[in-house]
Amino acid sequence: MGLAFHRIRKHTTRGDKLFDIDEFDIPEGACIILSGQNGAGKTTLLKILAGLEAPDNAEITFDGQRRTWKAARTRLRREVVYLHQQPYMFDHSVADNVAYGLSRQALPKTHIKERVARALAWSGLSHLAQRNARELSGGEQQRVALTRARVLSPRLLLLDEPLANMDISAREQTIQLIRRLKEDGTSTIITSHEPHISRLLGDQHRHLCKTGPCRYTIIKPFLFQRSVEQGVPPSGQTTEAPDPGNGTVMTPQDNDNTVTAVILAGGMARRMDGVDKGLIQLNGRPMIEYIIEALKPQVDHIVINANRNLEQYRRYGYPVVKDIMGDYFGPLVGMASGLQACSSERILTVPCDSPFVPPRLAEKLHAALLEQDAELSVANDSERMQPVFAMLRRQLLPSLLAYLDAGGRKIDTWYAEHKTALADFSDSPDTFININTPEDKTFVEGIISAGNRTQPT
Repeated sequence: MGLAFHRIRKHTTRGDKLFDIDEFDIPEGACIILSGQNGAGKTTLLKILAGLEAPDNAEITFDGQRRTWKAARTRLRREVVYLHQQPYMFDHSVADNVAYGLSRQALPKTHIKERVARALAWSGLSHLAQRNARELSGGEQQRVALTRARVLSPRLLLLDEPLANMDISAREQTIQLIRRLKEDGTSTIITSHEPHISRLLGDQHRHLCKTGPCRYTIIKPFLFQRSVEQGVPPSGQTTEAPDPGNGTVMTPQDNDNTVTAVILAGGMARRMDGVDKGLIQLNGRPMIEYIIEALKPQVDHIVINANRNLEQYRRYGYPVVKDIMGDYFGPLVGMASGLQACSSERILTVPCDSPFVPPRLAEKLHAALLEQDAELSVANDSERMQPVFAMLRRQLLPSLLAYLDAGGRKIDTWYAEHKTALADFSDSPDTFININTPEDKTFVEGIISAGNRTQPT
C-alpha cells in the first residue's frame, strides 16, 4: 500500500500529551485491531489518519514520498474513509446514501447507478435499496455505511467500534462484510474493546496506553483474553511472541517446572550520563557477563530486556526483548516485556547493574513463593526490600499490563495489589550492591580486584 505515518503527536485541549507515536505503518490488505482504554485517543488517532483532525505533528509516506500531514490532508480525505460508531444516514433511500460519495465526484449518473447496484448486491442490501435509510435498524445502517465506504474503493478504511450495540445476527452480518473487505484487499483499522474481534478479524493487534508519553505497541491481548482462549500450545512446543522493533523471539517451553530469568538492561542510566549500564566494563568485562554467569546455574532460560545496543546483547546467545510500551518507562515495563516474551510459569527478574547476584537467589525466591502461597516473591536484605530481585508468576501479566496501561509505574504500588512473599537474604546484604554512579563503579571494581568477589556469585 505504501502508507505509513511518522511522529504522530497530539495533546488534549488542556495541554496533556495524548499520544506520541514514532511509527504507524499500515501493511497492504491488513486488518489492524486498535485497542486501548477510554481516553487513550483511539478515535482521535483514526481522525488524524483520515485527515479529519489536525495533529500537533505528523508526517506521512504515500507510495514512497514523505510529506507533512497538512500537505497530505487532501489526499488522505480522498483515499481514506472513516466510519463513526454511529454512522450518519441522510434522510433519503439506501441507494441514495450509498451513492452520496460518488455523486460528489461528478460522475455520469448511469455510471453511479451501476456501481451502487453492484455495491448493494455485494453487501446483500439490494432488497433495501428504496427504503429510507433512517428507518433501518442499527445493524442495517452499519452495513449501509460499509457499503457506502466500499463503493468509493478506499485505500484505507477506519472503523470506530463498528460492532457496538448490535444483536448477534447483525454482528455476524457486519463481521462477514468486514471479512469480504479484507478479501478485496482493503486495508482496515478497527477500534474495539472486545477480545474476540482480534481473533476473528485482526492480522495485527496494536494497543494505545492511556497516559503519556504514549506509544502504540503490538502486544498479546492478555488484557482481553486469557491464554486458554487463545489456544495455548501443548506442553513441549514453543510459541512465538511479538517483539516490537526486534523481530520475533522464540519463547521457552511452557512447563510448570521451568524458570526464566529476565535481566533488566533497558534503563536510561541518567546518573551515569546515559551509558548502557549492562555493557559497562568492570575490570575488563561487561557487567552483564557477571549477571549471566551467576544466573546460568540457577535457571532454565535467560532473556535480556534492552532498548539499545541490541546486537551487542544478542552476541551472548539469548533472546533480547525491547520494552513493549515505549522506551525507558521503568523496570515494571521491562518485567512486563519479559513476562510476555516467556512461557515459563515463573519469571526471575534481576537488574543489570548488580554484578554480585546471590548464588541461591532463584532457590530462595522460589521457596518463599511456595511456602507463603504468594503471587510473587521479593528479596529482603533485613533493612529493606529489593524490589527488582523478584520472582513472578506468569499469571500476573494481565494485572501488570492493566496497571501500566492506566499510567502506573511504581513497583511498590503494584506489588501491594498482590500477595507478596519476602525472601530472607539478611545473611548476604552486600550481594545487592548496585552501580548507579561512577563512584559506585570504582567501589565495586575495588571489591573484585581485592579478591573478595573474583566470581560473579
